Amino acid sequence: MKRIFLLVLLSFFCFAAVVAQDTELAPPEITGEAVYVPFPVDIEVDGDISDWASVPRQMVDRGTMLSSDPLNNGSFSFALASNEDSLYVLMTSVDANIITGEHDTNYWNEDSLEFYLNLTDNLAETSYTDGIFQVNINPGDIGNTDPSALTITGTNVTQAQASGYVFATDDGWGFEAEVPLPFTPEHGREIGFQAHANGSTGGDRDVKLIWSMADSADTSWQDPSVFGRAIFFEVGSTEIPLPSEIAAAPTPIPTTASEPMAQSFISVNQTGYFPNATKLAIYPTASVLDQPAAWALIDATSDETVAEGETAPSEADRASGDFINLIDFSSFTTPGTYRLEISGANGDASSVLFRIGSDVYSGLAVDALRYFYLNRSGMELDAEHAGEWARDAGHLSDSSVTCFSGTDPSGQVWDECEYTVDASGGWYDAGDYGKYVVNGGIAAWTLMNSYEFNSQVYPDDSLSIPESGDGISDVLDEARWELNFLLGMQVPEGEPQAGMAFHKLHALQWDGLPALPPAETRSGNERFLMPPSTAATLNLAATAAQCARIWHTLDAEFADRCLTAAERAWQAANDNPVFTYGSIPGGSVGGGDYGDANVSDEFFWAAAELYVTTGEQAYHDFLVASPHFTTSGNPDQVGTIYWGDVDVLGLLTLSLMPEGLSEDEQATVRDQIVRIANYYVELTSEGYRMAMSPNGYVWGSNSGVLNNAMVLAYAYRLTNDESYLDAVVQSMDYILGRNGLNFSFVSGYGTYAMQHPHHRFWAGQPGRGYPNVPPGALAGGPNANPADPAAQAPEVAGRAPAKRYTDDIDSYSTNEVAINWNAPLAWVAAFLDTQFASS
Repeated sequence: MKRIFLLVLLSFFCFAAVVAQDTELAPPEITGEAVYVPFPVDIEVDGDISDWASVPRQMVDRGTMLSSDPLNNGSFSFALASNEDSLYVLMTSVDANIITGEHDTNYWNEDSLEFYLNLTDNLAETSYTDGIFQVNINPGDIGNTDPSALTITGTNVTQAQASGYVFATDDGWGFEAEVPLPFTPEHGREIGFQAHANGSTGGDRDVKLIWSMADSADTSWQDPSVFGRAIFFEVGSTEIPLPSEIAAAPTPIPTTASEPMAQSFISVNQTGYFPNATKLAIYPTASVLDQPAAWALIDATSDETVAEGETAPSEADRASGDFINLIDFSSFTTPGTYRLEISGANGDASSVLFRIGSDVYSGLAVDALRYFYLNRSGMELDAEHAGEWARDAGHLSDSSVTCFSGTDPSGQVWDECEYTVDASGGWYDAGDYGKYVVNGGIAAWTLMNSYEFNSQVYPDDSLSIPESGDGISDVLDEARWELNFLLGMQVPEGEPQAGMAFHKLHALQWDGLPALPPAETRSGNERFLMPPSTAATLNLAATAAQCARIWHTLDAEFADRCLTAAERAWQAANDNPVFTYGSIPGGSVGGGDYGDANVSDEFFWAAAELYVTTGEQAYHDFLVASPHFTTSGNPDQVGTIYWGDVDVLGLLTLSLMPEGLSEDEQATVRDQIVRIANYYVELTSEGYRMAMSPNGYVWGSNSGVLNNAMVLAYAYRLTNDESYLDAVVQSMDYILGRNGLNFSFVSGYGTYAMQHPHHRFWAGQPGRGYPNVPPGALAGGPNANPADPAAQAPEVAGRAPAKRYTDDIDSYSTNEVAINWNAPLAWVAAFLDTQFASS
């Protein structure tokens, strides 16, 4: 308050001089905190702003996203006035290049101006109740002649009853608006007020200017407590009323650890540890400790020390740039809530709270799999099953789509096809609304494989999805939603390349962010089938063969449909073995490429699935003759499994169902899985203790850790060697916070957990219809070579590879989510939950 008092005192002297000259009707603002509203003032809302001449203007050039060009969204100005009945708002923007009408009604994502009002008696309110509203006005209404027909959007906007004119200025545009007041102004009365400017230089919003300094994170649209104050000032008065205490800007939760932070925390699995599993924490330091640090395990309920020890000798971790000081508290097994602390000569550090219990992953296993239901295409997500993530059905028009034809951006000409297919359903691939067969294939296989590995992991009615209660495992119900899409992507009989699978389905332009999935595509942004590829066709062959054997006793008709599609796809792939492209059409235009020039691994995988399902000798002979039968997987490269390297999937299936293989062949399969797993066991004895090669910090690195953990789980099943199980546990510890960022990459699981994924719908703007991310979504993770501006910023890209990550919605190369990443998360969480449920 001292700073406010001094500012007001200074303003008083300045204002006294101004009043003497009769040029201003109210004192100047207290910058970013309070603005004065002169009354009574006669304002006529007609587009002529000459009657605002004596009302103080406030200029704003600060915010969360600044313009590099002062003439293009570099600043905005506003003024307030009132009479006995209405509040008047004038706003203008310096805008040399007006962008409007490109994002439907999402005007906040392009050039627009907005003001916020809290007309209630509770200026500390943190949610939008009656009397609190946002008014967004856009330049598309420039020249409007009916003030009551103004196009306005925003939270609770109908309560505003705003009217106004939008007009062009010499250097941009602006508006004046009238809002009826529910009270008669009195000198000194306060209301909550905020002003924002949104700017676009082309495409999505890239400028955000904000008046209230309490709103440091652009949260006014959901939290009115960060509004500033507007104080009514009776014209002619010499007494300047003081504003009430402004809410302090919220301290942001750390989302990524900077280098200095690495010296002040103990990194733990923020979700928790199983009582009878290995329990490791890491105290990272910038240099080698002269002597071990003493640690204490504290019971959070009693605040008593329940275990003590010393850190292991420091070891260097090149990938993170940290020195690792290991804390092993495995011998402590009592369930409860705890924290770790270090104090003494090495400085002080502590961990977040975490649990020890046999059920620490029970919720995660469910939430990680519900991710798929919440990303379904072609189905309304109702509130009963989806809760706050309910939405209308997206892309119903996928039920009748045709091929892309014409010349693509690279100059290649594609022929049209004279038919359509029903490619409805399935899951949206990632943060965008594309649907891809290669990503869908590995994700669907992983879900079905979790059932084949242990049919009890997701019993019927465990996920609260529409199919729950149908007598079939919920994980199979979810997988079937994707399988129907994959089956629909097969080229019909009688057509060129019959039996092959179209590579992908998406529009020719990227959807805006954020954006709801539309029921029908709009003209000019239709969705198309992209030409067939051998990789997609073999994904279909493999997953459809897997489908046939699983549903054989559950739904014979569906199983027959799957087997027919699998055999057709296998034959088509053999007839067209060089359709390997993925750069269709002309690169990443509206969708990812998923190009794959080597499909020998897909042939091996498909042959293995078909052989296990049919027992036919031809498939057996093909797979044992393949070099992948004896040399699958190159874990030192980046990881064992991803959409472009799938031969190990065939090995895992053969190890589960080895019938028909000779003893030598079974030993070959087993030895390969164990060989790969042994490498990952070695890695979990170093650094941050997870199953990933030092070269593995690539796009989607977290999925690599979890796919590798699946291989370890298979090795444990084959050998009963506890070292493999321990390595699975360690890998999940890394994902859930025991890493150099002290950060859980899974939303909703951890004190510091991912909150802002690159996702069109889960955009963290519930006031605008874009909910926060649901629990159980996995971020892509650290990327040594990030590709987006958010992660290429010096404060991120300048870190060691293991820390090149940012929890930013714009960071698609580190913070996107995807079906082929969440699939192994669900698989591993369910495996560990089952393994330790009774421990």
